[in-house]
Amino acid sequence: MGKIVILDENTSNQIAAGEVVERPASVVKELVENSIDAGANSISVEISNGGISLIKVMDNGKGFAADDMEIAFERHSTSKIRNANDLETVITLGFRGEALASIASVSTVELTSRQADSDFGRYIRIQGGTVLESRKTGCPAGTTFIVRELFYNTPARFKFLKKDSTEARHVSDIVSRVALGNPHISFRCLNNKNTVIHTPGNNDILSAIFSLYGNDIAKKCIEVSHIDEKIEIWGYIGRPEISRANRNHQSIYLNGRYIKSKIISAAIDQAYKTHLLKNKHPFVVLYIKLNPMLVDVNVHPAKTQVRFSGEQDIFRSVYHAINDTLLGKSQIRNVALNENRKDYFAFEETKISKENCIQQKLDTIKKKREITSPPKHIADEKTPIDTGTIFNSSKPRKDMGKDNISNLTNKEEIKREPKSREVSNMEQIENATEHTLEDIFNNSIIIGQAFSTYILLQSNDRLILVDQHAAHERVMFEKIRNRYKKAEDMAQYLLTSLIIELTNQESDFVKEKTELLKKLGFIFESFGNNSIILRSVPIDIGEGGIREAFLEIIDLLMSKGRMEVEGVEDEILYRIACKSAIKANKRLNEKEIRALLDSLATLENPYTCPHGRPTIIKINRRELEKMFKRIV
Repeated sequence: MGKIVILDENTSNQIAAGEVVERPASVVKELVENSIDAGANSISVEISNGGISLIKVMDNGKGFAADDMEIAFERHSTSKIRNANDLETVITLGFRGEALASIASVSTVELTSRQADSDFGRYIRIQGGTVLESRKTGCPAGTTFIVRELFYNTPARFKFLKKDSTEARHVSDIVSRVALGNPHISFRCLNNKNTVIHTPGNNDILSAIFSLYGNDIAKKCIEVSHIDEKIEIWGYIGRPEISRANRNHQSIYLNGRYIKSKIISAAIDQAYKTHLLKNKHPFVVLYIKLNPMLVDVNVHPAKTQVRFSGEQDIFRSVYHAINDTLLGKSQIRNVALNENRKDYFAFEETKISKENCIQQKLDTIKKKREITSPPKHIADEKTPIDTGTIFNSSKPRKDMGKDNISNLTNKEEIKREPKSREVSNMEQIENATEHTLEDIFNNSIIIGQAFSTYILLQSNDRLILVDQHAAHERVMFEKIRNRYKKAEDMAQYLLTSLIIELTNQESDFVKEKTELLKKLGFIFESFGNNSIILRSVPIDIGEGGIREAFLEIIDLLMSKGRMEVEGVEDEILYRIACKSAIKANKRLNEKEIRALLDSLATLENPYTCPHGRPTIIKINRRELEKMFKRIV
């Protein structure tokens, strides 16, 4: 007897559901896209328990004809295409006819719909793919879908769902993406009866951006407009200062459909290449209109992946659209003190001539030279920099010279035995059997700073260079990590609280991670409308760049998903240490230099920063003399 059988319709639909319905957000995406295809200009999404127990999508679109409601839940039933040829020119968001059948096979679905010219609507209820009830009903024009108990009959899939808050964030993200792609439609999203998203539907992209991302983002967007013979591109891109550590703030739409494309992402990165720091990604909301014949949207059931027939043409068009926009806007920052925060600079977009630009650069260079010119002797520095608790107390030092160095005695015991992997680094400074790093620092003459970045020391016949930022970053990392491990209070309260606007997804995530952020030193309160008011920051982080540091840590945590917190603790502490450390191009006086060297010498590994860059290098006198051909 043969082994091959034809699967029943319900089993086939459940298999299809595995491709189309991954989580509650997948259901929301399919139903909302149907509402858009139905011509709705107002769409409401409501969820409970992350969408697991309830998803409700209401629209004021054209509605279902009564005769179509039951057949709409049959597999591959669709009003969008009639044959395979139509796939080449499809412009609707949905067209496969799999979504409703797949959703109904793994949940209980209630559908109520009425067309505007009908006196009555119709209501049907389907469970596990079986129609349980169908009748006439009174209802407003449009369509309402209610999906209950998702995956109730597929426990294997149900167990892979995340926490309610995580699933709710995915739903919110989908609604945000669709809302940005359709600024002419008013969207409302409710989570457990609370409104988390509301866009005006006034067909203004910037209004939608403002509603979803807040004023801080919206006011730093630049409009994009580009047309060539094959493609039309428009939308908004962000100024470099609102770039983020991931691509979560990038939304690309092709013929009205939200997509992900490596080609387009690469073009964006290339256009911003000289404008952003490494591992930073710009804010982008980009709309692309292209002949449907030149793109295949039938690559994957989720329909977010597409294939272009002319990838290089797409790359060039996107690149030039963004690059031309960036070059057409001045990125010169006007130094203007903010009334509330002295460490912030206002951004002023100015139009200046090429000659003025060159002159301004020359003036800037001249001023920098005057400011950074070293004093005749570093000890003549009159006003020490206020470093707060950054440095330890400084020990008195003898005046070091040839006689002093010759009188040094070798210590019988070394205070620290360096780890084997650190020996090669330590050998760059000194032979470990002769002196500890503390001995070398104690018996070195401070020459000064090079470029206000590298501390120069002379120790006998050696020239020692210390990267002040890398060194202090290591000091601060060890200090912060020790406090964190001992569960000591890391909070340093701000003189002026800081309001930070977040997206809906970020706001929910921040609430979920309140205890972890508090442990790190970030104490905050909700300020309404997806904003928080930040009361404290990690100790010693300083006043500058607080907003950037907080958002950077949120990006990092969100990018790790459900990964154990311990796996990212050090990386978070690295970033806090980097923000806390003294920067390059900062003048230090002798007392500050000595204090930094004291702190560095006490560490177990003083030879690299937390990211592995060297903190110290040395150059022997002999090597210098070779360079100058004094010896051969």
